[in-house]
Amino acid sequence: MRTNVLLVEFGVELDLSRDDLGQPDLPGLWERLYRHCRPGMLQCIDPEHPVGAPPWLYLRVNENGTREARHISAEGEHRTPGESDEHKALKERIARAAESGGFEAVVEQRPKHRRRQTDVLVRGDGVLLGCEPQLSPITAATVRRRSKVATDDGITPMWMTNSPTSKVIDQAPWARIDRKVWHEYLNDTELPVRGGVRGLVIEECSRMATVCPDKRAGRRCSGWHGSWTDARALERFDDLIVKAAARELVPVNVQRTATRSVWFWVPASDLEKIETIGPFASDGTLNDIILRVDSRPRLRDQSCRYGQDSGHRLPPAAARDSGEPVSISLAAPPAPPKMMFLNWSGRQHWAAQALPCRICRKATNMRDEQARPCHKACAEEELRWG
Repeated sequence: MRTNVLLVEFGVELDLSRDDLGQPDLPGLWERLYRHCRPGMLQCIDPEHPVGAPPWLYLRVNENGTREARHISAEGEHRTPGESDEHKALKERIARAAESGGFEAVVEQRPKHRRRQTDVLVRGDGVLLGCEPQLSPITAATVRRRSKVATDDGITPMWMTNSPTSKVIDQAPWARIDRKVWHEYLNDTELPVRGGVRGLVIEECSRMATVCPDKRAGRRCSGWHGSWTDARALERFDDLIVKAAARELVPVNVQRTATRSVWFWVPASDLEKIETIGPFASDGTLNDIILRVDSRPRLRDQSCRYGQDSGHRLPPAAARDSGEPVSISLAAPPAPPKMMFLNWSGRQHWAAQALPCRICRKATNMRDEQARPCHKACAEEELRWG
């Protein structure tokens, strides 16, 4: 028996152990829902919701006469007419986040060729974001096809999902958020981004726990290496929209194997520290937004080149000596430091409590003329050098 059942229409939780389902203000609720549940009516809000299971429930009576709530099969979600409340709420939140960041957002944008319909189109700083909240099952081929249509129109696709097993993941620029009740997407509660955003971590080879990425097995490497990590999570979903529109976050594609590549978002400042893969820097670029990088990013050469001939430096000019005498005036030598000795024999220069010296920060019981903790030697040194 499941008691974590949400009646989406009224936003109330049902108690299947009671005849009135725990809602005395809604008479006849069981008769209304029993054998009439459709996707979008009852939602599972169990904290231990099975990974990948559909969120919608239906009511039944088992062989013992006990009321139960079971998950509707995923295939039923394909037949759901219209648009779910979760999808509508997430679109509204995306548009609201973009507008609060100073960017224009258009909901259900459709071009003249009618080959696509973008849920929310955000006009950012030199980039168009095609935000696609995908809460229902979808195939990887469909994600790639729809992303290709968007990129052909000069739009950077941005997919969102709340399922860790969604086919959206890695197939296009994506982000994963938590599964919530539809009205929770509309309030101001925190909505962390759980996946799809990574950051560059730079480590010294000698401190890495793995073999040198440059395959220098058995040889000492004094270099630094970079890697992409999932530790760079965003605390607010709204920041993802605003930062991507401002080009502070950019999507990159990493080739894992000969036939598989993955997408994720990285800070634009991290891309400035690495070298992009040569032929893909132009072929895989969309308005300088979508790039292809190496799975083991190669850091830009930051070694010092001072004094080395780069081949572009002009030859030194010949010395010009007119034969005229040169007169110079020498500066006066610096005065030797003054020897200063203080007389702190009075009682006012001693305290029972030891405090950090105002100069060397070591503990002392001595006090200066202003009753501040200070060593006598530190005060004399201060006077000596002015």
